[in-house]
Amino acid sequence: MRKRMTEGRATGGAAGRLHLTPESLETAYEYLRATLPFRRMNLPHADNLVFRVMGARDRFGHFRGRIKTKPELNEIGVSIRVVKSTDLLMATMAHEMIHLYQHENGSCSRSHHNSEFERIAARVCRIHGFDRESF
Repeated sequence: MRKRMTEGRATGGAAGRLHLTPESLETAYEYLRATLPFRRMNLPHADNLVFRVMGARDRFGHFRGRIKTKPELNEIGVSIRVVKSTDLLMATMAHEMIHLYQHENGSCSRSHHNSEFERIAARVCRIHGFDRESF
């Protein structure tokens, strides 16, 4: 299956700065998808998502359901300006994957972090060692 990604922006090459690419986002997604609790969620394969490196300063990442340019696909974006470590990349990806799960199962609400989100997030943080307060 052909990979479906948008173009990512490379960093300016500063030492010690994480180099994010759509491919690295895809790899993070597939790693987490193979681990608990995500492996039980029946999330789509990475080939069925669009991964975008964005330059936003106001958020770590985003999930967009059924993007306009390719309505059959969902998008996960991660900010290259905010996410500067592997730990933060994995936590951000896990966070957005919960939004994807809720979108796919019709359980998302106007409040993006409803009680189901909070319950799943607590489990994800417990299993993966993410800080629950900042997740």
